[in-house]
Amino acid sequence: MSGSNSDGVCATGGQVDELTMALIDAAFDRSEDCQEIISSSLFNLGRKKPELVLSSCYSYLKKHSKLAQGHRVAILQCMERIIHEELEELDKDLAINLIKQASEELTESKEVVPEWQTAASGVLVALGKKYCNEIMEEMLQKFQPGSLPHFFVVQTIANLCSVNVYGMVPHLTAVLGTMLPMLGMAKQDNMRWVFSSALSKFSEAIIEYIANIDKAPDPTVKKEMFSAEIFSAYDVIFNVWIQSKEMKLRLAIVEALGHMTHLMAKDKLEEQLPRILAGILGLYKRHPEPFHITQGLCSVLDAVCQEETHILEPHLEHVLNALFPQVFAQVDVNNPLSMKNHNEVLRCFAVIARSFSGKLTGILLQKLDQNNERIKIGILTIFKHLINAAAPSMEDKKEVVLSGLKGITQEHSNKVKKVFAQVVIAMGHHNYMELEGGTQMIEFIVTQCSLPADPPGAKRSPDPDHVTNVQLRMMCDHVLQLLTNTVEQMENVLWPYLLELVVPEKYTEAAGVVCRCLATIANKKREENAEDYDLDYETQANLPKPAAVIARLVTLAGRPQNGRQRGVHVLNLMKGLSPNLHDNLVELWDTVIPKLVQYLEDPDKQEEWSQKNWEDLLLKMLSKSLDVVDHEEWIAEFGEALANQIPMYNRYSEEKNFLYKCIGIVMRKSTKKDFVNKMLDQVFGTVKHTDQTEREGCAVSLGFCATSHLDAVLTKLETVTKTDMAQKKSGMFSFMKGDTKSEADIERIKSTLMLCYGYVALYSPPSLIISRMEATILRSLTPHFANVKDTSVKQNLIRAVDQIGQALHPSHLGQTYNFSNRGEFLTHLQTYMQLESTLNIGNETRALAMKSCTTLVKLDPILNDADMFDLIKTVTDCVFPLPLDGGFTPKKGKSDLDQEESEVLMEATIEALEELLTELLTKNCTPNAFDNILKVNIYKI
Repeated sequence: MSGSNSDGVCATGGQVDELTMALIDAAFDRSEDCQEIISSSLFNLGRKKPELVLSSCYSYLKKHSKLAQGHRVAILQCMERIIHEELEELDKDLAINLIKQASEELTESKEVVPEWQTAASGVLVALGKKYCNEIMEEMLQKFQPGSLPHFFVVQTIANLCSVNVYGMVPHLTAVLGTMLPMLGMAKQDNMRWVFSSALSKFSEAIIEYIANIDKAPDPTVKKEMFSAEIFSAYDVIFNVWIQSKEMKLRLAIVEALGHMTHLMAKDKLEEQLPRILAGILGLYKRHPEPFHITQGLCSVLDAVCQEETHILEPHLEHVLNALFPQVFAQVDVNNPLSMKNHNEVLRCFAVIARSFSGKLTGILLQKLDQNNERIKIGILTIFKHLINAAAPSMEDKKEVVLSGLKGITQEHSNKVKKVFAQVVIAMGHHNYMELEGGTQMIEFIVTQCSLPADPPGAKRSPDPDHVTNVQLRMMCDHVLQLLTNTVEQMENVLWPYLLELVVPEKYTEAAGVVCRCLATIANKKREENAEDYDLDYETQANLPKPAAVIARLVTLAGRPQNGRQRGVHVLNLMKGLSPNLHDNLVELWDTVIPKLVQYLEDPDKQEEWSQKNWEDLLLKMLSKSLDVVDHEEWIAEFGEALANQIPMYNRYSEEKNFLYKCIGIVMRKSTKKDFVNKMLDQVFGTVKHTDQTEREGCAVSLGFCATSHLDAVLTKLETVTKTDMAQKKSGMFSFMKGDTKSEADIERIKSTLMLCYGYVALYSPPSLIISRMEATILRSLTPHFANVKDTSVKQNLIRAVDQIGQALHPSHLGQTYNFSNRGEFLTHLQTYMQLESTLNIGNETRALAMKSCTTLVKLDPILNDADMFDLIKTVTDCVFPLPLDGGFTPKKGKSDLDQEESEVLMEATIEALEELLTELLTKNCTPNAFDNILKVNIYKI
C-alpha cells in the first residue's frame, strides 16, 4: 500500500523510497559524469513514479534549507524535466506545494543568482502549462505596485506567456497596469532588459490569442484593450531606454517594438512610424551582428503592411536601402546568425510585398539591369523568396516578373545562372510557366543542360562559390526532372514544347535529360490515351517533322553512353512517340525497343561493352523500320533529314560516324538513283578527312550503299579520284583557278578513298564483286601502295587490303577464287612492317599489317615455303626486338603516346603476331618449311 507521510512525501513503503532519497542525496556528486548518470536515473524513475520523486524532491529541499546551491539547482532541474513529461499525472495539492517551494527558491536571494533562479523559474513555467492561475497568484504577491520586483519574477511571468497563452492573457491587463509605473523606476540595464523582454512576450501572447480567438476562453478580447498600455510602455522604452550603450538591451527593445507595434492604435503607429524606423535602422551602424535588428524590423513591417494599409509608403525607399546591402552581402555559411539574418531580410521583402508588390517588383527589376554579379544574385534571391513565400501578393505580377526576368536568360555568369535556375523552379511550382514567356525559362534550363564540360586542366577558381559548367549542368538536369516529375501543371508547358529542343544542334549535350523528361510525359500520355497526346505538325508549326525527330533520335542512340548515358532515355522516347512518328513503326518499336533498353541496362553488358554489337542491333532495327514503313517517298524524306543533320555533328565525330552508317542503310533501301547519288555526294562532301572516326563512318556508309548500288558507288569514288585528288597545278596564277588543295589535303582524301574501296569490296554483293575487283577496285588501289609517306594513307591501305581479303574468302564469296594480286599485297605489307622502328611502337601499322596478312594467307593458293619463310622472318624481326612496354618514353609533344597507350598497342601487336603465326603454322606450312623456319627463328621464338 502506498500513502503520504507527515512531510507530504508520497511513499511506497519499500526500497523505491530509499532509492529515490539516495539519488536525490547524491545528485550533486563531485564528478560531472556521475552527476549526469544520477540525474538521468532520477529522471527515469520520475517518469515511472512522478509523484513519489517530485514529492521527495520537494521534501528534501524544504528540509535542507542550507543545502549547497549547486545541489538545489540539480534537484530543481530534474524536477523541471519530470514535470514537462508527467504534468498531467500530478495531484493538484502536490503541484501547489511545488509552486510554493519553487517560488521561495526564486526569490530567496534578493540578488540575481542566474543558475539557481533560472532552475526555480523553469519549475514554475513547466507547472504553468496547467496551473497558470495558481502560479500567477503566487507571482502577483511578489509583483506589487510601488517597488521593483525581483528580476526572475518578471522573467517567470514573461515565460509563462510563451507556454500558456490562453491562461496568461486574461492576467495581462492587471500585470501591465502594475508594470507601467515601474518602468520609470528601472534604472539598471538588467531590469530594463527583463521588462523589455517581458513586454515582447506579453505582446506576442496577445497577438497569438487574438489570432486564434475562436479557440480562446474569452472571445471578447480585442487588441484595443491593450493599445493604451502598450503605447505607454513604448513611450518609455523607445524614447529613453534605447539610448543605452548596452547592446543586449537595445536588441531586446527592438524585438519588443516589433511585437508591440501590432497592438498600437493605427493613428499612433502612423504617427510614430518614422521615429521607430529611424531608430531601428540606425542600429544597423552600431551593431556588427544585424540578425536581431532585422527580426524586430520585420515584425514592425508586418504590423504596418496589413489590411491594404500604405502608411509605410513614404518610408519604403529608406527601408529598402537598408535591406538591399544585406541581401547583396556574402552570407557566412559557418555563422548561423548570418544565415538567420539573410532569411529574415528575405522575410522583410515578403512582408513588404503584401502592400507594395507592384512597386517592389518594379524596383527589383530596375536593379536587375545593373551589370553587377552580386546585385543580380541578390535580386534573384529576393524574387525566388517572393514567388515562394508571397504567392498571393505576387499573383497579379506574374506576367511582369516573367517579362522582366527574360534578360537573365542571356546571362554569362554561372553563379547568376545557378540562382536563376532556382527561381525557375519556384516559378514552375507557382504556375508562372503557363503564361507567355514561360517556355523561355524552360529553354534557359535546357541551355544550361547543354553546357560543355569544363576544359581539362583548367585552373580552379579561388572563389569558394565558383560554379563550374559541370556543376551547373548537373543542377539544371535535376531542375528539368523536378519540374517534369513533381509539378503536375508543368506537363502542359513541357508537352510538346520540349520536342522543339530535341533536334537543334545547340542542345546536343542536353539531349539525354530532355529525352528523359519527354519520354516520361509521352509514355504517360500514350498509356492514358490523353486527348493532347496526338501531335498536329501542321498547326504546331514549330515542332520538328517526324523524319527529323527519328533521324536525330536514332543518331543519338547510336552512341548510348555519350551525353551522360543518354541511350536508355532516347530509346524510351522513341517508343513513347512512335504513334506520333509513323503508325507502321508502332508494333516493331514496341517489340524491339524494350529489348534494346534491357541490353543497355544489363550490368554484364556494361562490363564488356561492345560498340560494334550495339550498332549492329540498332542498324538492324533501322533497316526493319524502313521495311515496315515501305514507302519510297518517306524513305527519301528520312534520308534527306539525316543528311541535313550532318553539320550538327561536326564537333561529335562518333555520332557523325553512326549518322553516316544510317544514311548508308537508307541508300541501301532506296531504289531512287538520283536520291542515292545525292546522298553519296552529301556523305563524301561532308566527311572530315583528317578524322579517322568520320572516315570510317563514311566508308561503311558507302559500303552499305554498295550492297544495292555498287556501280553508283564505284562511279562516285572514280569521280573523287579524278577531281578531289588532282595534283595542285603550279604557276603564279594557279590560285585564280580555285585549285587550292595542298599535297597534305590530297593525302587525307586519298586515305578516306582507300578505306572506302575496302568497305565497298566487303559489303558488295558476292555475285558482283569478282567482276568489279580487278577492273575497278584493284586498279584504283594498286598505284598508291608504293612510296607511301602518310601514315594515315598507309594504314587505310592496309585496312582496305584486309577487307578485300575478307570479301574474297570462299566463305563470303560462296566459291573459290584465285587471288593473283595477293603476293604483291603481301610484299607491300612486309615493306611497311620493315620500315617501322624496332626501338618503340608509335602506331598500329604493324598490328594492322599482320592482321591483313593473316586474312590474305587464308586465301588460295597456299603460300610456298619461301614466301612463308620471308613472311615469318619479317614479322618476327619487326616484333621481337620491341620492349614489352612498347618502348614508352615520357611525353614530349601532343602526338606522343602515353604509357598505357603504348602497352595497349604492344598487346595488340603481339596478339596479331600470334594469330598470323597460328594461321601459317597450322594451315600453310609444310613439315620441311617448318623445320627451316625453326632453324632461322629458334633464337627469337
